[in-house]
Amino acid sequence: MINNPVSVLRNYFLLISGVFMLFLFSCKDDVVEPPINSTYTGYFPLDSGFWVIYDADSVVHLDFDDPFNIDTAIERYSFQIREVIDSGFVDAEGDWAYRISRYKRGSDTLPWTFLNLWTAKINGSSAQRVEDNIRFVKLSFPINERKTWNGNAFNYYTEEDYAYSQIHQPYSIQSNHFDSTVTVIQNDFISNVNRIYKSEVYANHVGMVFKEQDSLNTVNLPNGTVLILNGTTYQLRINDYKH
Repeated sequence: MINNPVSVLRNYFLLISGVFMLFLFSCKDDVVEPPINSTYTGYFPLDSGFWVIYDADSVVHLDFDDPFNIDTAIERYSFQIREVIDSGFVDAEGDWAYRISRYKRGSDTLPWTFLNLWTAKINGSSAQRVEDNIRFVKLSFPINERKTWNGNAFNYYTEEDYAYSQIHQPYSIQSNHFDSTVTVIQNDFISNVNRIYKSEVYANHVGMVFKEQDSLNTVNLPNGTVLILNGTTYQLRINDYKH
């Protein structure tokens, strides 16, 4: 049987058109979704020798207040933390990770004292830190306002849904200004008896520049004020870093 030349030509044209359209869609996807390594890892840099210094403030609200239930039993602590990214290694999951040496001092005039050793790594889906042998998923990729993830996915803590806020926004803290940062809201819970708030801010090419953790037990008084019974508030603010 002899094929109709017109039919053969039509089928050939349809085949070529299909291949061309597939190529166009493939190129379009590449433009919309750039490689993660070149887009997001700047917010979680892991380069040997990089260091950052934080100013830390911790406020502890003790259980015993004065007879009139005024929050007067408060202790305040101020110090500095220095983190240095050391050598890399292959971790238990077979991923390349880095050791982070951490140091502490009471003021900028005192020598540094070794505090502890943490680790961190970044892969195609997330950025993780192991803090005091507890792993947290700090960032999840891709970065967008619709993204949520369990920051405690690899530890024994209660599930916490992290989410992004203020994506790729400028941010100033103390004498430092950063052109592009992302904020991660880790917990934002308020009730009649307690308040829990946790967040971190990450700057492009620098990493974490601000950290806040509030865990307070409270009570609502008849006059409308909120009395802090006990708990702590904690902040880390970037002071300096290796440029």
